[in-house]
Amino acid sequence: MTEVTKQTLSNDLLMRSIKIVDIGYIFTLYYGFGVLFAMIVDRMLGPFDEKKYNKLSTTHITIEILLIMWMTGVIAYIVRNIVELIPFPLDGYHGFKHKKVKEIKKTWAFGVIFIYCATNLQLRIKYVYNRYKKNLGYTI
Repeated sequence: MTEVTKQTLSNDLLMRSIKIVDIGYIFTLYYGFGVLFAMIVDRMLGPFDEKKYNKLSTTHITIEILLIMWMTGVIAYIVRNIVELIPFPLDGYHGFKHKKVKEIKKTWAFGVIFIYCATNLQLRIKYVYNRYKKNLGYTI
């Protein structure tokens, strides 16, 4: 027969508190990587030039944005693997396991921060979106 350890209220509160700190830690890491990669992508893309894009087809611009989104997905995968490798200072404290926190696998925070900060990318997305609206005869 296996021995069942009794969970005390104080131990439960301690574990939940550590988990809350860990979730904040994870999101802070995703924030940092999101800002860093947004700056890199913005620099790679260069400033948005509407005159240049007026000469390009909607298909060409869409393909460019889709390639950037594909690259963003790959970067998110890499960042998730890096974040998993960064040690949490309280890992192992009273049996807490950092790698079991579900938020470590969820890269949506990285994606939100990345898109929010990648202003040159945003301008391209807005430009092609407005082109689609115009082509479809959509007005507000």
